[in-house]
Amino acid sequence: MEKEEKVVVVLLVMALSSLSTAYLFFGQELAGAGQQSEGKALQYTHESEVGEKVSLDAEVLSKRFTYTGDHLLLEVNFNSEVLSIFIPKTAGADALNESINEGDFINITGTVSEYEGKREIKVERKEDIVLK
Repeated sequence: MEKEEKVVVVLLVMALSSLSTAYLFFGQELAGAGQQSEGKALQYTHESEVGEKVSLDAEVLSKRFTYTGDHLLLEVNFNSEVLSIFIPKTAGADALNESINEGDFINITGTVSEYEGKREIKVERKEDIVLK
């Protein structure tokens, strides 16, 4: 190897070690911060806004599939308020239909949305509903 090639290799090794050190110190902190804000759900209240990620415990009053699309709709009792929970087919509606019954108490994590002027919680994954 000539002198110039050795200098290039040394500079390349230094650059890679600097990048890996920066990732170890700063990359994990940034990734952790993103996961916290993305994964953290607020407790649902009557003042929760559309688009907010929320969590709540409620009793299942009824369940049915939509007429089109095979999505699951739950009606739940939350502090004397009847809320609709929308579970898309792609979020495991079939599996949840088999495991959830009327009268069950469940913990729900989802996003507040509005459908035909009525407030509902949209679930993204079947793991976002847990039997209590």
